[in-house]
This record gives sequence, structure tokens and C-alpha cells, in this order.
Amino acid sequence: MALPTVLSPTKWSKLDTSWRGVSLDTLLDGVDTSAEYVLAFCDGGYTTNLPLDDVRDGKAWIAYEYENEAVDAEHGGRARLLVPQHYFWKSAKWVRGIELRQDDTAGFWESYGYHNYGDP
Repeated sequence: MALPTVLSPTKWSKLDTSWRGVSLDTLLDGVDTSAEYVLAFCDGGYTTNLPLDDVRDGKAWIAYEYENEAVDAEHGGRARLLVPQHYFWKSAKWVRGIELRQDDTAGFWESYGYHNYGDP
């Protein structure tokens, strides 16, 4: 899948990258829910939270390949949540599951007082 170019306010970007994965649209297809939020949980207790609208309509994937190679463990393999419009702030490594929730639950960084979208 080709992803849009994303420039972060931190001035760190990696442009023109190639990823392959499964769209969250595909994973959520046929799921009847009134949930408004997603909480991704990962190895080591890391979590990240997003409104459901931020992961639908082709906005997020569970990526398993980067540049035609399996995503290596150092960079989040086997499965990495990829949410490019949030400049990797919400692109969690080592995803083990996704929970649909009625209420927003603070993710790892947000529980320490950081802005939901990493807004500096």
C-alpha cells in the first residue's frame, strides 16, 4: 500500500516508504458496534488510543511488511499499527490486539499527561 507523505512537527520524517498490511477497515468489516474509540495493546504493556474515525476509511493498517521485507522485531514486527496521518505518534509496535471501546481510555503516553496527538 502506498501511504501519504507525512511531515511531523518534530521535523523528523521518513518519506517515500512502502508498507504492506491489512486495513483496519478489513478487520472491522461486519463488526456491528456503537464504539467510538479503539485501544491497541502491545507487548510490554504499551497501549495507544484513537477515535474510531481516525482508523476507518483507509486511515490505518496492521502492517507486517516494510520495503518488501517482514517488519523486523526492532521496528514493531510482526504486527505494527500504522496510522500515518498522526506521524507515527499512534503507530504502535508489537500489536497484540485491538479493543473497541465506548469511552476514550488514555494510552501509554497520554497516561503521563501527553497530548492525545503528540501536539507539541
